[in-house]
Amino acid sequence: MRSLQSSSDSSSPSSKIHVVVVPLPAQGHMSPMIHLCKLIARDPSFTISLVNVDSLHDEFVKHWVAPAGLEDLRLHSIPYSWQLPLGADAHALGNVGDWFTASARELPGGLEDLIRKLGEEGDPVNCIISDYFCDWTQDVADVFGIPRIILWSGTAGWSSFEYHILDLLEKNHIFHSRASPDEANAVIIDYVRGVKPLRLADVPDCLLASEGQEVLKEICIKRSPVVKRARWVLVNSFYDLEAPTFDFMASELGPRFIPAGPLFLFDDSRKNVVLRPENEDCLHWMDVQEPGSVLYISFGSIAVLSVEQFEELAGALEASKKPFLWVIRPELVVGGHSNESYNGFCERTKNQGFIVSWAPQLRVLAHPSMGAFLTHCGWNSVQESIANGIPMLGWPYGGEQNTNCKFIVEDWKIGVRFSKTVVQGLIERGEIEAGIKKVMDSEEGKKIKKRVQNLKILARKAMDKENGKSFCGLQGWLEDLKAMKLDRK
Repeated sequence: MRSLQSSSDSSSPSSKIHVVVVPLPAQGHMSPMIHLCKLIARDPSFTISLVNVDSLHDEFVKHWVAPAGLEDLRLHSIPYSWQLPLGADAHALGNVGDWFTASARELPGGLEDLIRKLGEEGDPVNCIISDYFCDWTQDVADVFGIPRIILWSGTAGWSSFEYHILDLLEKNHIFHSRASPDEANAVIIDYVRGVKPLRLADVPDCLLASEGQEVLKEICIKRSPVVKRARWVLVNSFYDLEAPTFDFMASELGPRFIPAGPLFLFDDSRKNVVLRPENEDCLHWMDVQEPGSVLYISFGSIAVLSVEQFEELAGALEASKKPFLWVIRPELVVGGHSNESYNGFCERTKNQGFIVSWAPQLRVLAHPSMGAFLTHCGWNSVQESIANGIPMLGWPYGGEQNTNCKFIVEDWKIGVRFSKTVVQGLIERGEIEAGIKKVMDSEEGKKIKKRVQNLKILARKAMDKENGKSFCGLQGWLEDLKAMKLDRK
């Protein structure tokens, strides 16, 4: 168990409300949690301890530069046998049952030891804020008689699917042998309340898994009702985007199920969690591109492509003639790309595109030259794109990204999608190029742009400090934590 305190605090530790924050060790889940920490830190009534698994903690502290307001954030680690220095990767996602089982077995003891240690040092913990998927933290909170607050880092719609786990199981729609494409597109799911009817193919892919399905099934059955034991559920989305879902979930869980996003809008630094070096040179390249002209391509921190798919995508980008900014992580291509082919592509497109291993995404999406985003449909990427008014080409990989893509294309109508997900088979360059042209050059693309610009206004309105629904809800939550502290004295 290792600890690092960013700076000393002159006030008595026990006079403050001490919040222990436990993110899921995955970059897409850590970023909204850090943004939430920055919000809490604005109030001097709070002390925050961020707890990561040891391998991720060691990498995190290498890149951590305390931003304004978070100078007193305490960084702690707890031991874990899985090595996740960059957060969850394709291996973890492909073995999610084993990953979550190991977490539930190994991590509670380490967190309990840390909380006891902090108490013995005169800095008792008053509550735990944790990712929904760290449901084992509820039992730890119960041991110490303190409340747990859940951060739901995805859409409200996904939370309703989790809430309906037993219904989905009863109807044999999840955790069975994977349906054929025809069946998956023909079966309609119309009983998940708060969500529009959708095809079986659009149910979160993580619930359709056939590998290790018994383990995953048991994890989901156990996890689903735990949400009812939390004092608050903070959802990193905004009401005007998903009003029916928020209304339904609040009717089931009470008024403490609230919209709390987009959380990144609280962060004036326009930076997400950095576990990889960001190449800021791309911003200078964007400065000389025409307004609204750049296609940004990123598959997030986990997704991988086959060599064949990588080359089809490269061919489509070249043929499109669009200026492009492409994030190519070292591990993006399974087995590595062909150096000869890749070098030839880079040479031919040296005046057209810019390639980085990781990009400062919040600043990229806010740049005037941004035109469209080809995305894996991770929720952070989707919401960041919406809040900057950027149309999307959806190409989901795993998790709930296929569901997000359905929302983007069918419910919100702010993007297009390809005929297959990344894992379903090869998308040829002609289809990719056609998708790019539809979003960036067609009359339909102009309508898509207008719709996403309207949602941008609503996203930012949600964080308005006077009447924003997300902002006001979060302020009410912080006041509740303060009241609990007073009640316990």
